[in-house]
Amino acid sequence: MIQSFSFRYGTHSGKMEWYRVEEEKGAFFMHIDKWDEKEYAYHGEVENGFLKALEEKIKVLGMAEWNGFRDIDACLCSGDSWVLHISYSYGQEVHAMGHSAYPKGFEAGVKGIEILFDKFLN
Repeated sequence: MIQSFSFRYGTHSGKMEWYRVEEEKGAFFMHIDKWDEKEYAYHGEVENGFLKALEEKIKVLGMAEWNGFRDIDACLCSGDSWVLHISYSYGQEVHAMGHSAYPKGFEAGVKGIEILFDKFLN
């Protein structure tokens, strides 16, 4: 079972997305923050079944296989950047990050996470 999930993605054009699920005082809460032409935010308790849906989405999209991906160019001042962190109750963790560099399936991963979380923004 997921203990925490954090995926942050920003583009050189100023778009920023941050999707988080974390345990707070014995309950799980979701935090969504997005900025582009408008600012969107949602903060609330996770509904029944959402953690399972998130875990299944991560599996289907192969996002756990991004673990260990790290491609950061400290001299590059523009471009897209992203960070993924997932921790599971059985001890596994996924850490990945990039700056204008992406693991296999990244575009599908971004779209899949957006679809799963964005229904809470409407």
